[in-house]
Amino acid sequence: MNALSFLVRKQIKNYFLDLIRRPARLVVTLCAAGLLVMMLISSQKGSSAVHGYTDIRLLHGIFLGWLLLIGVPSLLSALKSGTTVFKMSDVNFLFVSPIPPKKILIYGLLKQMVTTLFGFIFLLFYSGMLMQNFCITIFGVVLLVAGSVAYMCFIEVLSLLIYSFSNGKPARQKAVKSVLYLFLAAIVFTILTVYLKSGCGKAAAFAAVSSPYLEYFPVVGWTKGAVFALIGGSTAKAALYGGLFLISFFLCLFLFEKSDADYYEDVLQNTETRFEVQRAAKEKRVAASSRSGRKIRVGRKGIGRGWGANVFFYKHLCEARRRSRFLFISFSTLVMLGIDLILCFFVNSSGGNVLTPNRLLLIALAANTYILFFMNAAGDWSRELGKPYIYLVPESPFRKLIWASMTSVLKPVADGAVIFTAVCIVLRASPAVGLICFLAYASFGFLFTAGNILSQRIFGGMANRGLVAFLYIILLLLLLAPGIGAGIAVYYQMGNSPETLRLFLSGLPAVAWNTVASLIIYYACRNLLSDAEIE
Repeated sequence: MNALSFLVRKQIKNYFLDLIRRPARLVVTLCAAGLLVMMLISSQKGSSAVHGYTDIRLLHGIFLGWLLLIGVPSLLSALKSGTTVFKMSDVNFLFVSPIPPKKILIYGLLKQMVTTLFGFIFLLFYSGMLMQNFCITIFGVVLLVAGSVAYMCFIEVLSLLIYSFSNGKPARQKAVKSVLYLFLAAIVFTILTVYLKSGCGKAAAFAAVSSPYLEYFPVVGWTKGAVFALIGGSTAKAALYGGLFLISFFLCLFLFEKSDADYYEDVLQNTETRFEVQRAAKEKRVAASSRSGRKIRVGRKGIGRGWGANVFFYKHLCEARRRSRFLFISFSTLVMLGIDLILCFFVNSSGGNVLTPNRLLLIALAANTYILFFMNAAGDWSRELGKPYIYLVPESPFRKLIWASMTSVLKPVADGAVIFTAVCIVLRASPAVGLICFLAYASFGFLFTAGNILSQRIFGGMANRGLVAFLYIILLLLLLAPGIGAGIAVYYQMGNSPETLRLFLSGLPAVAWNTVASLIIYYACRNLLSDAEIE
């Protein structure tokens, strides 16, 4: 154990030394920390002056949904390819050292817990919104983050157990997947039952998502119950759910250690796979391990069309056909539509008569734009830069830039047309407001793609991905500010004009600015693909 303690001390020391030796990273880290502290202090002061809090039962449902969102995909992924709490350096040095496997496993779990904690630090940036809209303090926000971290650590251990139990056994994998789907169905059935029994109204919706019955579900329900019991001051209830959580955690550890699977062999394989994927991402190539063993559905072969630079556009269309029969309309489109409808329902339930259908449509626009920011970063354009072919095509760099990013621009257009048409019909909002929301969403997609190109031009392939992401967000905020500011100014200048006209005209400056700014960025970065020296 002394060797592990020495290793931890050296890792902490080297982290701070590396931070000091890189001034840019140090400055950004200090600025982010200062911004976080200021946000927490200002939010605490601002929340004390707010009297119209949103019903905290809505936060119960949001937190439960968040836990399911981060936990279920991890379990399904572990069922197929396993998981690991180690890095390749741990394999090279710890696995061959004379240290008991149990101590190495404890070291890996503690290290993974700390990594998850730092990964969820970004949730604290939402503390201002939570404290101003719900009756909770900074302590409550910290509990939400701590609960998320503890839950993810449990999911890691459960993933190890599931993989060791079902690896190489299709019947067991199918059984585990069936149990997981039944578990989700039981949660949905519980929510619907409480909602229908409570009268199908605003109070019924809040009662359904915060029902005590949901806290009876293992792990996810216990985590939610323990966190909100502490927030509400119920120590006995928190101790009960916390005790169940810890008993289940150590039981999973015990069963995993007693399993017949070779622990080192399974972890080694998954660690090597993850290491290869990470190294391939840094070198901007596709890892061979990510392609092996995958069943590919073959339909129409070949790209079929295109010559020169526009072959990238038809290549992306071919790839889109493999993901969805409707090209740009995919499963993510339906997910966003469902999120919009659920969000509008809950916001309308808590907003009374103040929120008209047109204003609810604007809330849907804001939510979709926020989701689009993350989806756009992983679009066809971003993936294309990781391959050498785009640099080898003997065409104008400007033409290659336009055609390679075309699907990233058209995807929001198709999504916006479907989503805002459906939401506008369901809410019975004004078609003019629906049209301006569609145009704004499409223009935001255009600007996000242009911002991604500009970020690649300015920052290139910096090794510190966290620093690049932070600077990229600041860059996008600067690009968005003029259009949004002009739209707000137009809205207030129109005074007592009809709401539909005010909303429509106030959206035009943002659409115009996003489009013009994107075109300017495209032209300014026209030589981005002139050579492959992006690093």
